[in-house]
Amino acid sequence: MTAPPAYRSPSDFNARAHSRAQDIVFLSAQLGNPQDGLDAQVDQAVAKIIAALAGAGAGPGDVVKLGLFYHRSLIAHEALILSRLRAAFPADPPPVVTAIPLHVLVAGALVQIEAIALHPQGARHGQREAVSADATGFSRALRCGDLVFVGAQMARDAQGQTLHGGDIVGQAKTTIGHIGEALKEVGADLSCVAKLNTYYVGHGTTEDWAMAARVRSDAFRKPGPGATGVPVPGPYPGDVLLRQEAIGLVAPDGTAAHRDTSWPEGTWDWPIPVSFEQGLKINDLLILGGQISATPKGEAVFPGDLAAQARNTMECIDRILAGFGAGIDDLAKVTVFLATAGDDADIACVLGALTPFFSNGLPALTFVPLSRLGLTGLEIEIEGVGAIRA
Repeated sequence: MTAPPAYRSPSDFNARAHSRAQDIVFLSAQLGNPQDGLDAQVDQAVAKIIAALAGAGAGPGDVVKLGLFYHRSLIAHEALILSRLRAAFPADPPPVVTAIPLHVLVAGALVQIEAIALHPQGARHGQREAVSADATGFSRALRCGDLVFVGAQMARDAQGQTLHGGDIVGQAKTTIGHIGEALKEVGADLSCVAKLNTYYVGHGTTEDWAMAARVRSDAFRKPGPGATGVPVPGPYPGDVLLRQEAIGLVAPDGTAAHRDTSWPEGTWDWPIPVSFEQGLKINDLLILGGQISATPKGEAVFPGDLAAQARNTMECIDRILAGFGAGIDDLAKVTVFLATAGDDADIACVLGALTPFFSNGLPALTFVPLSRLGLTGLEIEIEGVGAIRA
């Protein structure tokens, strides 16, 4: 039996290092050399991101959002890693950031870094407005014309003390409140949220997943945002139990931009009523909530079969996008959350299922290894962002 290839860079995944949707540049997650130390790996991943930005006609000062995934053994070093990132991306106003500890990373790396930038020739680039920076030097929220990015929010007070210790419901409500406050400071509100990602400390059970979904959903009215919620190892620094980030789209008057939705018959659903949507089209941007292989009753389909679930999930995505007259090739960024111990064989399995759906290779791509997914029997969750082509 032939051993699976070693995956170290987007090209190994047959994915692009950068892709565009309108004037938004998405950068694939980059790794350093797993044999090197932490500082070297951070610097190497940053250098690859900057090289990809240059290939897209942008630079480090154009970055509006950073995603940092790091090994959970480094939780005590999170602030130092973020400080190193801030120095490497000196945008003014600063980008937002989300930092998530994981049990393992691709290739056994210590860190992987992804980014979103605005092309300097695009209209949004000159319309950047930020909420004041937090203790790490990153913006809490950044508005760029009709687009708003909110970095990871936590249940902490102004002095940095954790609120509702041990109470994930109380922390979730507080965190959603912080997202609303950050949006208000840039002239928006919670109704503008088009994508909500929640990384919660959980056991990977349907009960945990449903509870997390209910708390998040209650903050929104239909048509709500696309949503992704996945369990991660924890706790976070300071006994924080979840982090939540958001992307919003705003009308000129500060209200939510008009949104069209797509929810084809037979698409999976949550086991409880929620305000979330499966697919949104807003200002010709395409936003997918995290898609899974499940029934309309929220029960896993092909439980335990990674390849079958990956194919079924991509078929679901194809149907959702078709509701907007779009297709999978219109996606500019794909994020894959998968249950794995970090084996290259699992990545090879997923790529074997995903690649046939794309006619010209994969767009910008991030793999996020998890010890488990939120729904019992689930092996993979896939989200994406794209745009209707002119």
